[in-house]
Amino acid sequence: MSKTTIFLLLAFAALFQNQAKIKNWLNPMPPLTPGSYKVVLYSTTWCGYCAKTRAYFAENHIEYQDIDVEKTEAGQKAYQELGANGVPIVVVNDDKIIRGYAPSDYVEALTIKAPN
Repeated sequence: MSKTTIFLLLAFAALFQNQAKIKNWLNPMPPLTPGSYKVVLYSTTWCGYCAKTRAYFAENHIEYQDIDVEKTEAGQKAYQELGANGVPIVVVNDDKIIRGYAPSDYVEALTIKAPN
């Protein structure tokens, strides 16, 4: 294999592995007004996707409440009331439930639509 082919394969692999970061950089989330939304993250300390969700919220300056579903009885009850069976669960404005790590769904749920 030539050096050019190896270089192109490595470049493609790097782009593929970082596609979410590249997409977010090219299409940043619109600015949010603090207090105009409510985000609750149901998570655990050991969950890798929960950590990615926390990091995503931090990178995008999204304020949220983090409820560990294993440490508090109130957290367990709220989690069960959602009918959840995995983490992370993100609830936006008490009506939009997002299961799993899904940055594009977070953006969609938080995007403030202009009135017609």
